[in-house]
Amino acid sequence: MSKSVLVTGASSGIGRATALRLAARGHTVFAAARRLERLESLAAEATGTVIPVQLDVRDADSIAQAVRTVEQTHPQGIDVLVNNAGYSLLGPVETLSADEIRDQFDTNVLGLVEVTRAFLPAMRARRSGTVVNVSSVLGRMTVVGTGVYGGTKYAVEALSDALRLELAHLGIDVVLVEPGFTDTDLDTGRSEGSSTIPDYAEVETMAAEYVEREMKKAISPERVADVMVRVVEARSPGTRYLVPRRFAGLIALLNALPDKASDRAKLRSMR
Repeated sequence: MSKSVLVTGASSGIGRATALRLAARGHTVFAAARRLERLESLAAEATGTVIPVQLDVRDADSIAQAVRTVEQTHPQGIDVLVNNAGYSLLGPVETLSADEIRDQFDTNVLGLVEVTRAFLPAMRARRSGTVVNVSSVLGRMTVVGTGVYGGTKYAVEALSDALRLELAHLGIDVVLVEPGFTDTDLDTGRSEGSSTIPDYAEVETMAAEYVEREMKKAISPERVADVMVRVVEARSPGTRYLVPRRFAGLIALLNALPDKASDRAKLRSMR
């Protein structure tokens, strides 16, 4: 059955691949992002229906306008919301500025919350719908240099767990998709404040080399998009989809170990 799906952060990476995959399978996709020209290019490339929606998840007026845009063609609202918009801020916590940290949480957490709150009323009225929140492997385990980014993803995990409980009786599913390192620009970001405190030089080098190694093994955005298609088309989707599954054992082990043993294991693997 064809569904209407809004995908945030659709101008690149996982969001773009997801929009193309869903449109090709006959779903109506509202591709949302700040850069309208990229969305128009996406719509021209798609084999199916892609409707560009200019959206800044940090701007209340922009979110309200996105809801109105959807209502023009789908008065009853969307069937599925994919909260994919976000970016990574990497570096030791002390080296990051308050503004950088605030912007990270505004986009990855508050933006997700506000977009979800804007589209939930229509889902509640219909007593049906699915909210898909893009988290990360780093929302299940923390390593050096990922505290702030991982903190936003841990928050997304907690919010999703709460929403799942709060919305279950209304017929609304809440699903987490947890990608590992993916071949996009997302996981290569660095803070401009990095390397300003000499005491962290060794830690920053270790973290940078770890990210570089992981990116060489990164999965494609299309692999995550294939999982998104499964979620959208499932009659009863699961609650969590880890992509790739190879991280499941590692996450289970690190979270089962005592903290200090887990810390030593993480540092060894990063070195």
